[in-house]
Amino acid sequence: MSRGEIKSKVFKYLARREHSRKELFDKLERKDYEPAEINYVLNELTDKGYIDDTRFAETWIRHRLERKPRGPHLIRAELKNKGVDPDIRDKLLAKLMPPRKEFEVALGLAESWLAKRTISDSEEENFELRKKLFRYLSQKGFHRSTAKKIAIELNLS
Repeated sequence: MSRGEIKSKVFKYLARREHSRKELFDKLERKDYEPAEINYVLNELTDKGYIDDTRFAETWIRHRLERKPRGPHLIRAELKNKGVDPDIRDKLLAKLMPPRKEFEVALGLAESWLAKRTISDSEEENFELRKKLFRYLSQKGFHRSTAKKIAIELNLS
């Protein structure tokens, strides 16, 4: 299989969305292309700027903040699975999701989650609801301190 075929596949994938280098490598390897040939093409396209893990990670984080809100822990794990270097992940998360932004995103998610639930007059039931909200935000990748602060501060009465 030729480098031209591999390059064509890469451009087809990149036409749909940004991809990390690892994602592209894994997809091409599943298509039974030779790893050495894949690396040659990916190196060439990286040198020419078509593949850029920093650009990919920034696009991924922005998408997560705008369309599918997630916290920094979950985003970091997703980027790790996609092969993005830890320095790139940490730098971009610090830039695009400082603590204030994390709080705003978590608060928006919490409010939409609570809008689908019934808030009781019972303090005991609301305590259980706060615990569920805390778990929900934690599962979405938010820092425990952020989840706790929102669960406590939201007025559930």
